[in-house]
Parts: sequence; structure tokens; C-alpha cells
Amino acid sequence: MNSELFALLRDYRVIELNHQYEPLMPVWPTHPRFFRNDVETYAAGDGNYNNLLQLSDHCGTHVDSPAHFAPEGKTIEQVDVTRLMGRGLCIDVSAYPPDTEITTDMIAAWEQAHGEIRARDIVLFRTGYDREWRCRPDHKTVLSDWSGLSAAGAAYLLAKGVGVIGTDAMSLDAWSNHDYPAHRLILGSDNLIMENLANLYQVPAIFTFIALPLRIKGGSASPVRAIALVPND
Repeated sequence: MNSELFALLRDYRVIELNHQYEPLMPVWPTHPRFFRNDVETYAAGDGNYNNLLQLSDHCGTHVDSPAHFAPEGKTIEQVDVTRLMGRGLCIDVSAYPPDTEITTDMIAAWEQAHGEIRARDIVLFRTGYDREWRCRPDHKTVLSDWSGLSAAGAAYLLAKGVGVIGTDAMSLDAWSNHDYPAHRLILGSDNLIMENLANLYQVPAIFTFIALPLRIKGGSASPVRAIALVPND
């Protein structure tokens, strides 16, 4: 069985869906910044190299646990990681004006072109904001005006049994919607949100998605290493 799986995987190429974690990377304005500091180095005669990392659990490409917006919700170590592996769908909304709310009609139009969204699909919205990702001080454009999922759009996907919904922007909710309806609906119903994905322009409309969080006890979220598996041409 393992040999059959490995043979199958050789027929696929891996597309990186993560931003790089590095000093001066952009973060949500109220969240701690990312720091990496040398602890032991060869130059200091320590005989090895290791680092101290400091970061928010929402830093960079990450998954939100239900507890982020639901007081009684699961924290990240309680999340079933198999939910983050499966059929990924990329819905391209990058051509819409800035700060657009993604509606059920927009999602239904994607379905007319690519097929019906099914239960346990992982739905990812390509806003194009990963192209704005730059380290400080050139980071300001990534912190405003992104498009995001409307309350009705979130309810539509949840009714179909979708349990993981993501974006390549800083937040799944549109920039100007400070009530965070998508967060409240999705996380409040024991589902998951992915944010700050990268390179969705490289994936087809339908692909295999994998993203594994760290097992952080009590975590409201976790950085992930997210990849797409796409058949070789």
C-alpha cells in the first residue's frame, strides 16, 4: 500500500502556499511581530546553531481555531487535522474592486463553471493580496482594502458542509467589515479559517490541499505549512 501511495505522489508536483517567516514580515497591526534570535552559533564557538522564535499564533500563513471567536470553541490542539487535508477549491475574486464582499452569486458562478461545491471541500479565495506581501517598511498595502467573504457567502458554504474556508488576504472578512461576520459564523459553528495563504494564482480551480498546524495547547490558531498537490503536466 505504501509503495502504491508513493508512486501516486510522484505523479504530482508540490506548490508552496506559505509566506516565508522572517524578521520584518507583515503582521496584523495589533499582534506581536515575528522575531528570530540566535541562541547558539558556530561563530560563538557553541558547536551548533539554534534560534529563539517569538511570534503570534496568527503570524503569517495560519489556521484559526474555533476558540478565536467562540469562547467555548475548540483550541488548536483539539482540531481534527484530517479536516485540513482534502479537495481544495480556488475561487478567484482578484478581478473585483478592492474591499468587495464576496456574495453567494459569485460563489454560485464559480460552481456553474467548475462544478458543485461538496461537503468537506476546502474553499480558498484568491484575492491577489499575496502579491502585496512585503516586509516592513513596504508592507502597508497588504494591511488594507482586501476583499472578503460576506455573511451570506459564509452561510452558503457552511450549508453545503464546507468546514475549512481560507484566503490569501490578512483576514477572511472584508477589510472594512469590522463586525467579522464570516469569522463569527464559521468559527462559531466549529469550523476553521485559513489566512495569509500564498501563490493561489499557481493552482488550478480544483486540487489537493494539505496544511498541518502545530499542536499548541490552548492555541487560538497556529502557523501551518500549506501545500497544494497538482498533477504533473
